[in-house]
Amino acid sequence: MSDLLKKLREPFRKEELEFRVGATNNDKSMGLALAYVQARAIQNRLDELFGVDGWTVSYKEISAGFICSLSIKINDRWVTKEDGAGMTEYESVKGGISNAFKRVASSGFGIGRYLYNAKKNWYPIRQQGKGYIFTETPVLELNDEIEIKKREDIDKIVERAENNKIVIDFGKYKGMTLDKIYEKDKSYIKYLKENAKDKKILEACIELIA
Repeated sequence: MSDLLKKLREPFRKEELEFRVGATNNDKSMGLALAYVQARAIQNRLDELFGVDGWTVSYKEISAGFICSLSIKINDRWVTKEDGAGMTEYESVKGGISNAFKRVASSGFGIGRYLYNAKKNWYPIRQQGKGYIFTETPVLELNDEIEIKKREDIDKIVERAENNKIVIDFGKYKGMTLDKIYEKDKSYIKYLKENAKDKKILEACIELIA
């Protein structure tokens, strides 16, 4: 089951992702990029994992929208989840049905749910008809990936600072830290870079000289 859920929730290929313009700035030159996939991308995934006879959908019309029931056959047992969406401005019925399907796939089975964790990036836009399109192709960035990158950068900064505070226990500058030696005598740091046997001292000297 865990392997199946993992496959259901795998990120979509880059070419399957699409972006629509969400909010716009005051002069309508920039738009918020909202990532999504078409219903067919989800249908293809369900076909691949369960076969064409291993899943089914049904719809119930409600006031100004639709409820979608998505049933998937897992270990010879049918599992059903429901979610709904309102009608859309363009192709109201078709749009409402499609959105209801995508919502239940996400909320019920985790398909594409990671897209809700996308960073809110803004891109240049231009008007096309009654709406707007991007003049620059948006790129998906996930907040988790950004936080991981930030933590990695912070760790590197901390490590670099700690390395620069290494106290030398030999030579003419015995008892001094590398950063203080660098301030006093850069040539000695270059000497250590060429001759130090201690890996941390060597890496710290490289950082200081870079």
